[in-house]
Amino acid sequence: MIKNKVVHDFISIALQSGGWMELDRLYLENQVIELVGPMNKEEVDGEKQVKSSKELVQELLLIAEKNELIDLKNFQQKAELSAKLMSFLTPPPSVVNALFSQHYDTSEKEATDYFYLMNLTNGYVNEENYQYKNEIINDYSFIIQSKKWQSANDFTVCPYCFESEGYGKEQDMNKRLIRMNLKGESWGFYYHPKPLLREHSIFTPENHQPLVMNRQLQETMLQLVDVYPHYFVSLNPEVIKLSPHGFLYGGDNQMPLALADNSFMFDIPGFVTVEASLVNWATSVIRLKTTSKKNLMNALEYVTLKWQQYSYPSLDIIAKDEDGKDLHSVLPVFRKEEDAYIVEMILQDASSEFSRSKAYEAIIHEDAYPVDQLGVINLKQDVEINETTLAVITENMAKQSIFRRPQDGQKAFLRFIDTL
Repeated sequence: MIKNKVVHDFISIALQSGGWMELDRLYLENQVIELVGPMNKEEVDGEKQVKSSKELVQELLLIAEKNELIDLKNFQQKAELSAKLMSFLTPPPSVVNALFSQHYDTSEKEATDYFYLMNLTNGYVNEENYQYKNEIINDYSFIIQSKKWQSANDFTVCPYCFESEGYGKEQDMNKRLIRMNLKGESWGFYYHPKPLLREHSIFTPENHQPLVMNRQLQETMLQLVDVYPHYFVSLNPEVIKLSPHGFLYGGDNQMPLALADNSFMFDIPGFVTVEASLVNWATSVIRLKTTSKKNLMNALEYVTLKWQQYSYPSLDIIAKDEDGKDLHSVLPVFRKEEDAYIVEMILQDASSEFSRSKAYEAIIHEDAYPVDQLGVINLKQDVEINETTLAVITENMAKQSIFRRPQDGQKAFLRFIDTL
C-alpha cells in the first residue's frame, strides 16, 4: 500500500476515536492533505503505529511549513492548524456522550478513563512540561509541581457556558462536555485544559448564573460524588463570590488530604451515625463520615454554624470583624469510600492573621487556590522546586493553619470541638 505513513498513522488514531469508520479513511486522508499540503509517499505495511497523536501532529506541522502553508515560529498559526488536525480525533458531542454512556454502563471509572484519554489524545488537556515532586511540608505529604503555563484564550463567550463547546480556532475547538441531570438541573462536565491536579474536572450548570453557597449546592456536590465515586468535588470560594457563571471542580479523590490519617476521633451530640475526627494535616481540617447523606449534611451544617460563631481572642481567632462581617467559613471537600460519604471541612478565617503570605503568593500560580489546601501546590513556571521554595511554602502553611500556631493551637482546636 503506497501512502504517507504519518497521515496513515494519524488517521488510524482518528478511527480509534469512535467518530469515524474505516470507510472514512480516504476522505480523512484527503482532508489532512488539504490542510498540510502534498507529501512524499512510501510503502505502508499496516503495522501498528507507535507514535502518539501529538508526535504525529508535530510531523504534519513540519510538512505544512515545508509547503509554506504556516510559519512554525508564529504561535497562532501553529495552534490553529494543530487544533484543526486534532479535530479529526474528536467525535461530535452526541457521539462522545453516547460512548461515555456506554462505558458508564460498565463502570464510572471506565467512562471517565475514556473521556480523559480522548482529551489527552486530541490535545485539549495538556499534561506536558511538568516538574513534579512529592515533598514533606511540616511533616505532611504534599505534591508540588511546576509547568509551562500557556496563555489563556481570548474568550468572546463565557468559557463555562455550554456555548463554548467547540468554540474558536484553537484548543477549545476540541472541547467536549458530558451532559448530566443533577437535582433536576442541566449540568456539564469537562476536564480543565491546564490541570492543577490529577484528572482536574470542571462541573458547570447550563444556566449562566452565579452559584450560591447553601445546602442545595452542597447536596448537588454530594450527588456528583455518587455519579463519579472515584472523584472528589469541591469549590473555589472566590468563584462563589465573583464569577457570573459559577462552577465546581474535582478530580482523583486520592489527593494528599484524603490520604491523611485521623489524629483525634470525637462524637458530635445528636449525630450518633456520623464519625467525626480531626485530620492530621497542615491546616485545620475536620472530617465527617457516614453512610447517610442526610446525616452528613445536617452535621456539616451544624459544625459550620458553630465555627462561624467561634472566637478565641488569645490566638487571634475572631468570628466577626469590626463591622460585624463574618470572618469564618468552611471549604467542603466531598468524596466517597465504598458506601460511606465523607466531607473534609477545611476551616477558613478571612482575617489577615491567617491569609496567604505575600512571599507564597509570589511563587504560586494565580489559579492554584484552593487546590493547595488539598495538598497539591502549583508553582509559577519560572519557580524552581528547591530549598528556598520549600521554606516559603512551609512558612505559609504554618501561617494559614488556624489551630496549629502557636504551640497550644492543638489544645485550642480541641476546645472548639468541646463547644459542639
